[in-house]
Amino acid sequence: MKNHSPQRVQHATIRYPDFSPASLIDERRRGLWQVGSWEPGMGGTICIFAEYAEAVSWNSSAKCPGKLMVVGVLAWIGILVSIGSAQEQGYSPVQFRGTLSATAEGYTSSGEALAQRFMPRYGARLFFRPVLQLFGQVELPFELMLSSSTGMRTGSTFGFLQPFNQIGLSPRIASWLRVHAGYFSLRLSELSFGELRVLGGGMELFPGLFRLQGLYGVVQHPRSLDTASGFTGTYRRWAWGASVGFSTEGGTEILLHYVRLTDDTNSIRLVRILRDTVFGRIDSVVTPAQDNAVAALSFRLPLMTGVTMQGEIAISAYSSSLRAPEKESGLPHWLFVPRYSSNVDGAALVSATIVPSRVFSINLGGRWIGPGFYSLGYPQLANDMAEVSVAPNISLAEYAVAVRLSAGLQWNNLRNTRLGTMRRVIASAGFAWQPSQSFGMDVQYANYGMRMHHENDTFRVQNVYQSASLAPRWQFSGLGGNNSVMLSYAFSQTEDRNPISRAASQQRTHSALLSHTLVLPSALSLASMATYALTKAAQFETRLWTFGETVSYPIVPQRLSGSLGFSLSRTHTVAWDTQLGLRLSLVYQLRQWGTVTWNTSVSRSERAGRRPFTELHSSLHYGLNF
Repeated sequence: MKNHSPQRVQHATIRYPDFSPASLIDERRRGLWQVGSWEPGMGGTICIFAEYAEAVSWNSSAKCPGKLMVVGVLAWIGILVSIGSAQEQGYSPVQFRGTLSATAEGYTSSGEALAQRFMPRYGARLFFRPVLQLFGQVELPFELMLSSSTGMRTGSTFGFLQPFNQIGLSPRIASWLRVHAGYFSLRLSELSFGELRVLGGGMELFPGLFRLQGLYGVVQHPRSLDTASGFTGTYRRWAWGASVGFSTEGGTEILLHYVRLTDDTNSIRLVRILRDTVFGRIDSVVTPAQDNAVAALSFRLPLMTGVTMQGEIAISAYSSSLRAPEKESGLPHWLFVPRYSSNVDGAALVSATIVPSRVFSINLGGRWIGPGFYSLGYPQLANDMAEVSVAPNISLAEYAVAVRLSAGLQWNNLRNTRLGTMRRVIASAGFAWQPSQSFGMDVQYANYGMRMHHENDTFRVQNVYQSASLAPRWQFSGLGGNNSVMLSYAFSQTEDRNPISRAASQQRTHSALLSHTLVLPSALSLASMATYALTKAAQFETRLWTFGETVSYPIVPQRLSGSLGFSLSRTHTVAWDTQLGLRLSLVYQLRQWGTVTWNTSVSRSERAGRRPFTELHSSLHYGLNF
């Protein structure tokens, strides 16, 4: 979009509303409040109105009417002040940028039954993220995600398909305020909240040293129980949280965090009926609803030149079932409701980065997460775990040689609540050598060990996994063009030292890859690839060969390019399995209007004693950056 230089402001005023009770009652009757006006001196006045609204709290047992109007007033005032300041500085009035991605695809296979298909027959996806910038100060980013494959299909072979249909707005006002509406992501801290996507509202306020973040909305949508696909169902989960603190230009930061996540037991009824065919009894099992509150303190402290320490201390209150009776505690219900299913525990993590010189650095880390610590803002966070780690990095020979080392120890059973303690040792080493621009080599090694002692040797665990890889690469001129060759070899071994299961759990894998790319002066490109893998276990041995060739050529320079690929793979475990693949791709450049890409692939699998299986997948994609 073409930018136009703004005219200089001749007169700009902002009229604040009268917040007296009488004026509020009078304006509420009209349904609109005039919260500001702007006279740019170009033959008119722009008036800003906001509509009165009531907010209902997430707790269905308590209605909390409130005036979201105040937030809207402050936001509009900030916008008007920023626009007036930007015009004085000569910023362009309107800028429009963003990305657009649209894909339509089709799939078919030789099998007619639904169970023989790996994808829906037809699908479409749309990702649209436009950003509108006003006077260089106000940013209005929108986010829209749509997909034809969404939600739960009862009895479908494809099971649960995540809800892709999302739209969000995250405008930035000046350089110190960003607000969120609709779908958005916001990370508070490493132990409190940051993994889930929110449907609701939020804000990030950072004027000067002050830091304030807040969110409110839904982080999990209700899904019905579907026994046909094995889906147990979920409640609607509400979340609200905030962070407050300060951050200096020198790197010092101290923040307090609090987040509350709770399931809405009225959002859906998840009941399983169990029938006893012997006694004729019928029992109902209700999926438990959860409640969680996490308070945390995070910090980052530059201790001295080249030394920085950061960490977080958190405490969690968690209820495994909202249907359990409440306990008398005196705590406000908005803070947390203790129940007979509740527990409280803590967690802490700390790390230090030491950089004494440009060629050497070391990272030290540790964490302790109690067995009763739960953070629903990080559903994959493991508890009952402690670990320490050290990771030095060294650069030699004017950065031609880089050495990366890492070692760590992890263990559980922090309060002796298990029959045995599991200990894990993780170590890795990486070596990179780049003596010239035409040659380089990478070497990697990793060792992962796990051990648990138990009085009963049947339950003892002692596993060791180790892997090593070597990958040289070489670039040279020859064969009429520029060449790039890469060779890699990898070895991995899993060893079970349990006296009972040792013989049945050993496994070794050797794999190798050779690739060669030739680019001719005519821009014709030839890419060849060959791989081999051998896996040996106690009960079987698997061999895999793969060969592939891809030819690429610009059919119309800077407008249309295409590629054709062929692959052949053979696998042998019990019988031979052969798979042939053919890929065709065309890319058309529309210059400033984006790119259109068409991809089609056909694969055919043949196995002894079975009918051949053929798949066809085709997609049309349009992408635009503006």
